[in-house]
Amino acid sequence: MNIVNNILQFVIDNPEFVFFGGITLLQIAPIKVDPWVKVLQWLGTMLNGDVQIQLDGLKADMENIKADFDDKITSDMRWNILDFSNSCKNGRFHTKEEWHHVISQLGEYEKMIETKKIANGVMREEARYLKELYQERCQKNDFL
Repeated sequence: MNIVNNILQFVIDNPEFVFFGGITLLQIAPIKVDPWVKVLQWLGTMLNGDVQIQLDGLKADMENIKADFDDKITSDMRWNILDFSNSCKNGRFHTKEEWHHVISQLGEYEKMIETKKIANGVMREEARYLKELYQERCQKNDFL
């Protein structure tokens, strides 16, 4: 009886020992209860809450920058293709390498607008014109 009284007195005097000991026993037990994991997750959330908010803001900023960068690339490709087409319509001849570059860029642009679902009215006509003119140049071999 004296031993039981000593154990009860110890539990009353040291509740933190009983708390941590109980959590540890639950952690080790084959039950799917992980109190230490939950305590550490809560502690991590409390300590890193501001950092997580900042990371979420940075993630949103990076997504915006990526979208702007993709739009810029698309716009630059479109401008280069239209400029090349315009120079051809004005009678300027181009080297075979210039033609290969613009035809390659045209293919990339077409993939990009298909992926992004961008309207392509003017560019469709310019692409047809350039492809026909390229075929004609290849048949005649009259590159610059």
